[in-house]
Amino acid sequence: MSILISGGTGLIGSRLTRRLHSLGQRVICFDLYPDYSAAADLENVEIVVADVTRFEEIIAAIRKYDVERIVNLAYILPPASEEKLQLAMRVNQMGMNNVFEAARLMGIQRVVYASTIAVYGLQDSFGDRPVTEDDHCYPVTVYMAHKLWNEFMAAKYMERYGMQIPGLRIANVAAPGRTKGFSAWQSKCIDELAAGNPFTVPSRRDQRLLIIHVDDTADLFAKLCLHEELKYAVYNSLAYEITAQAWADAIQAQLPDARITFDESAPDQPNIYNWSTERIERELNVRISPLEEVIRRHIDEARTRSGSV
Repeated sequence: MSILISGGTGLIGSRLTRRLHSLGQRVICFDLYPDYSAAADLENVEIVVADVTRFEEIIAAIRKYDVERIVNLAYILPPASEEKLQLAMRVNQMGMNNVFEAARLMGIQRVVYASTIAVYGLQDSFGDRPVTEDDHCYPVTVYMAHKLWNEFMAAKYMERYGMQIPGLRIANVAAPGRTKGFSAWQSKCIDELAAGNPFTVPSRRDQRLLIIHVDDTADLFAKLCLHEELKYAVYNSLAYEITAQAWADAIQAQLPDARITFDESAPDQPNIYNWSTERIERELNVRISPLEEVIRRHIDEARTRSGSV
């Protein structure tokens, strides 16, 4: 199967490219500023320099590579989404809708896209109970509102044209080398400590979090892309429900000499911290990777990237 991934050489996209490639799929990475090294060692992977805001470029790629399914990961993240409003609108709204419309016109029935934990807004809106996909959403930032609008339009395309356009509401993603987004500290923490540097967590010890590793995230996108039939329009991702202290403890279990401090004056994070993953676990028969294994893999990759032992 020929699968186009917009943002295919990015943080999540590069992992998804490798995952789909390992499953025998042909992958087309559609990127405005591609990282060619992300797929340099992979056969049957094409990299196309193109822009999701240019509708004709999406159509051209679909035609050239006989694309059968699409995963859209191209997006402007915070803080840029809150500062560059016109750019965020073009990429996050028109770019996403361009993908939906191009798929419709070209007869592609399955498009998978990245939504986010952020669409729910704050945990205070739900009390302390687990939040489910059926709950109302209360976005409080441009980024959150854009994601919710994407979900609205995906639902309209599904209703009107019979397409399958599932969105994955992703928890905070931990990945070696991640630097963008307010939750990037969860990745930087491991990267810095693996390099032997101290790290101050910009959060209180008792801050509750929902975190997923980038490899588990890529695996979920692959399953949503390839699964025969899907029952729902949106899915909460798998996630570790964990405190900042427990996250630090898991790292320190692997790095006993790690020097970690906390900002006990930090405000609450602007996300929920308690949600249900029953829907995706049941339908795709998936479970999150053991935390110890994920931390160890992240440390090893961080050290490889930095050239340290």
